[in-house]
Amino acid sequence: MTVPSVAPTAATLPWRQSAAGAGTRLTMTFALALALGLAGCADQPATPTGPDQSAPADGGSGPGRAAEQIDACLLLTDAEVTEVIGPNPGGVPGADGCVWENPETSHSVTLSVGRPGTAVDGVLPPADAVLGDPEEGPDGIRFSVGEAEFASGDRYCTLRVVTSVVDDRDRSTMIRLTGLVRDRL
Repeated sequence: MTVPSVAPTAATLPWRQSAAGAGTRLTMTFALALALGLAGCADQPATPTGPDQSAPADGGSGPGRAAEQIDACLLLTDAEVTEVIGPNPGGVPGADGCVWENPETSHSVTLSVGRPGTAVDGVLPPADAVLGDPEEGPDGIRFSVGEAEFASGDRYCTLRVVTSVVDDRDRSTMIRLTGLVRDRL
């Protein structure tokens, strides 16, 4: 006599049903979290502000991220940067700023513009103790690790000029360019 073979089912293997249900719930939870995360990453056009464009009336501190972003590459002209580092292909925008580099000499200018509120009432945040003691410069500029830190409105900004790595001769250029950026921001 032959006994008919019975394939196990979810009803006959309760542990299998639990594992399958848990896997489905985990997959659904992950898919929902991923969908919500991607929805929050939707691109919004930035509102650049520079020498030839005006800032929003509220100073760019609106609730949307686009109002907070500034195209730092528009804050210095090609002529101003070329005067400092020589021929370059133009500024390359980054997450919070712009970098200009002369590919032949590796001389560069790097400008970072913070979001509104990063320099409350135009006051720089405390210096990072890990980076050592900063040196105070003119007009509220602070020099730390080869760059100028300054406030423009309520934004914390940094500017680095690299044409010499053996001395501080780039400081006067950083002071001059900082003044230009402040006037345009």
